[in-house]
Amino acid sequence: MINIKLVEKFKRVAFIRRMVLQRKISFEFPIRFNIEPTNYCNLSCSMCPRELNRPSGYMDVKLFQKVIDESVLYGKRLIITINKDGEPLLHPELPKMIRYAKDRKAAHKINFYTNGILLTETKSLELMKSGLDTLHVSIDAFTKETYKKIKNSQKLEVVEENVKRLVELKKILHSKTPLVIIKIIHTPDTQNEIKPFINKWKGIANFIEIGEYHTWDGTLNDLSQLDKTQISEKPKRYPCTFLWYNPVILWDGRVTTCCVDYQGKGVIGDINEDSLANIWRGESLQNLRIAHMKGRYDSIPLCNKCQFWKCEVNIEKWLNRISPSYKERVVCSKSTSKSAV
Repeated sequence: MINIKLVEKFKRVAFIRRMVLQRKISFEFPIRFNIEPTNYCNLSCSMCPRELNRPSGYMDVKLFQKVIDESVLYGKRLIITINKDGEPLLHPELPKMIRYAKDRKAAHKINFYTNGILLTETKSLELMKSGLDTLHVSIDAFTKETYKKIKNSQKLEVVEENVKRLVELKKILHSKTPLVIIKIIHTPDTQNEIKPFINKWKGIANFIEIGEYHTWDGTLNDLSQLDKTQISEKPKRYPCTFLWYNPVILWDGRVTTCCVDYQGKGVIGDINEDSLANIWRGESLQNLRIAHMKGRYDSIPLCNKCQFWKCEVNIEKWLNRISPSYKERVVCSKSTSKSAV
């Protein structure tokens, strides 16, 4: 059995992440993916684009189960993340979804991200019983003033008490899971709060995550929140690894290329009409991968203004090494029925 705490620790080391990807990437079926239970949200954060050009709704549990049932045919995924846009705890069947994925042994780790406002005692107990491995709570501030500015909410104390209660419930019930990861985004608004934030949650949370601000796919167009070094330094762009290992299933069943595709610009298929395996091996995604390999980022609406690629490890050399046989791998995978990652 995989030690989730070690996984969380090692995945923060770029070298290890790079090696894992190079060993595990499959052209037949993604090694991990996101499923979006809903894109509704109970907050309007400054770092999130909230004006959607796509419909809002809740994923049907049967559709969720269909994805999981197909996935287990190809073995155990590394990670299944049950969220994308929106607040997952708004979905009334979320614990049921998690339990189904755990019972089917669909992944080594099941996790999701939340703002923590709806993390009541009842919901915490439900999540613990569901078998959830890791819970990421995006608090994003140390003071009430900063929280209000960033989150447009005055519920910082509610979130903090919710997290502390979950940690206490774990102790009372002698439960090792879910691991609790507390997150703050590094911006000019929060840069003076990073250290006190870490000191506050050290010893309470299992991990503390410092995230980088990005403008999603360029939707926000707010460069004022970027660190000065992010603006002045322009590293050579490399292919985004998401195209090779982490698609996203939206709440309505459409499949897109990555988790920063807020508007659904990069939809490559629909699991209501096709299997995730066929979409993963399909021509639409293959063409996107080739465009990235050739550096034609400006030709892709979703990618031309994106900055999130810098948050991912660079496996360009490895991709170049396998590129001569890339098309053969894709074609061969279409004719193969199963292969566990």
